[in-house]
Amino acid sequence: MNIQRATLRLIQRNLKGAQLCKDVLVVLPTEHILRGFLFERTLMKEMYYLWRVIMPLYRPANTIILNYSTRISDGEPFRLTRSRLSETAERIAASMSPGHLSYLRKVKGPKEFLKHVNWMARNTMVNFRMDLALTHYMAGNVAECIKILESIPLESLPPKLRAYVVPFAAELRTNPEDAASRVQSWERENIERLGLAEAVIGAVEVADTRSN
Repeated sequence: MNIQRATLRLIQRNLKGAQLCKDVLVVLPTEHILRGFLFERTLMKEMYYLWRVIMPLYRPANTIILNYSTRISDGEPFRLTRSRLSETAERIAASMSPGHLSYLRKVKGPKEFLKHVNWMARNTMVNFRMDLALTHYMAGNVAECIKILESIPLESLPPKLRAYVVPFAAELRTNPEDAASRVQSWERENIERLGLAEAVIGAVEVADTRSN
């Protein structure tokens, strides 16, 4: 077990309602939004950044996206060593709770995620606009989702992202059931890739209601 996982496993003992899933200490229960803590290696030996992770699971992704996450401890890295593992884990756990842990518990689903990213509302980056559209969709605001998607200039989209956006936008108008299935598929793939099966509740049911 690498030192990041070993540290998070020790921290898990001190944080109620958290579960280690691969390399993320996940705040439970997980419902459409990944919330937790993750170490990121720095260029310095034994030094790691600690992230408070928030990521929508209903967006297409190949890895954990940190666009909506925050580095803990003012962005300063932590030193992780085997010889002082218990002491360091205790200190890091204290930095997580109660503030960061309490905040993560509040971001329960798509509606809370919208509040989390409200300060970014005017951001025109295509990845953010896609995530914003999908979040409105999951929150039941299909009209707003379509409006945001229509505002994205397709010519500016990278080919891979265009392959996601264009079919989904078309299905919203012509076949809502296929649109719902597409989002469910993205979410299931993320859950499987990140090893979140035991942490997730209601992962697809809300998306199902979009087609009714």
